[in-house]
Amino acid sequence: MDLASLHPLIVHAPLVLLPCAVLFRVLHAFFPKAGLRVAAILLLIGGVGLGMLAKESGEAAEHQAERVSGEIEDIQVTGSIPNLVADGSLLETHAELAETTVLVFGLLLLAEAGLFFLSEPWFARWRGKLALSGGLQRALGGIWMLVAVASIALVVLTGHYGGKLVYDHGIGTANASASQTSTR
Repeated sequence: MDLASLHPLIVHAPLVLLPCAVLFRVLHAFFPKAGLRVAAILLLIGGVGLGMLAKESGEAAEHQAERVSGEIEDIQVTGSIPNLVADGSLLETHAELAETTVLVFGLLLLAEAGLFFLSEPWFARWRGKLALSGGLQRALGGIWMLVAVASIALVVLTGHYGGKLVYDHGIGTANASASQTSTR
């Protein structure tokens, strides 16, 4: 089994894990003793890691689809996001959004891990006197949650445009060539 054929299996994991991680982190704000923050970090690790694998398998799937039909790059989609991101190219819109999603959630993971390290008493021995005050913890945590909740839009849009490739144009399916020419 090649990497391209794994793409449809892998992509669903980050689509679920990343929003769930954000949900768990938001719930932690209301139920701080429930261990939800640790679960959120673990979900972020899984979501970002599998997002990177999905991106790599997607690039392999793109190359495979280009071999089957060189016209895949020519599929255009209307809308402000595709025009802003990739001059209307459906494939490039999906690819750019996927890359941005992995990058943004990777940065959110690093930020949350840093905030966790600087705020949890478990790490006091290793961080020495370096710690965040309660007010700064809440402010930075609130900013993190706002950015993370807004970033769920990236996950949704990436999945949406990937779905358009498959369901509207048959990319990655056995009848990809026939579907592409009939839906232009």
